[in-house]
Amino acid sequence: MPGPLATVDQLTARLGYPLIGTDLAMAEAALADASAMVRAHGLAWADPAAVPDVVRSVVLAAAERRVRNPEGYRMEMQGSYSYQLPASTPVGVELTTGEARLIRGAAGIGGGVFAVPIAGLGGSL
Repeated sequence: MPGPLATVDQLTARLGYPLIGTDLAMAEAALADASAMVRAHGLAWADPAAVPDVVRSVVLAAAERRVRNPEGYRMEMQGSYSYQLPASTPVGVELTTGEARLIRGAAGIGGGVFAVPIAGLGGSL
């Protein structure tokens, strides 16, 4: 399995606090998982140094979501305090539609015009 497309140091800079112990292990796993998701939407990107900046940003955003909310909670409540994320907010390393589009664009995949043959009109499927 290829290595992560971003570093723990880059993730730590986004989080604003140091990662130690189990948090560090979780961050490393989150970066590996996010990198795998990004590669599934784009290219293999074997060399992390050659990854486009926008791709690295998506990896870091997905990993940050996992580290900040490892259980994937969408709502919390305590006494009169409550907080809720929109249902459309991704949890874990799930990518948003916009993030997937950015990855495909950086990889030169997607978009454009396609012709699809239709069997009922003499084409073959």
